[in-house]
Amino acid sequence: PLLTMKKILLTSRFILIILLISGCNRTHQPIEIVDAWIREAPPNATAMAGYMQVVNHTDTDKQLITAHSADFKIVEFHRSVEKNGVYRMVRHKQLTVPANGTLELKPGDFHLMLITPHKKLKEGDVTTVKLVLADDSSVSHEFPVKKAVFE
Repeated sequence: PLLTMKKILLTSRFILIILLISGCNRTHQPIEIVDAWIREAPPNATAMAGYMQVVNHTDTDKQLITAHSADFKIVEFHRSVEKNGVYRMVRHKQLTVPANGTLELKPGDFHLMLITPHKKLKEGDVTTVKLVLADDSSVSHEFPVKKAVFE
């Protein structure tokens, strides 16, 4: 019985150490990008639109000040705005991700405007977009290209 108890204690310690080490290897990102995608555009399009949810895991608002992608000459923040039945896009210099909240970039609202693609991107392709924040931090994420689904 004493030998069995020692084995149980040693095994428990070993499991605890493994759990602690694996927990230390996980980095808690203050900003997380989820559900990212780019709408497939016609072959000769000079711009594409990107969508995502930006989740802020901190207690302070975060400002997105710019974005970059190696596959596009320019990446800007835009919002689709309707006035008198006419939609137009308005450029935003920065976007705020609320403290402990989510900023949603979605069709018909805020989105990434990906301008002058360096290559044709079609459904199934993936590109990386880097978001830069006012505090000089950044987060990069892969954006798959998908066909738009209209409901």
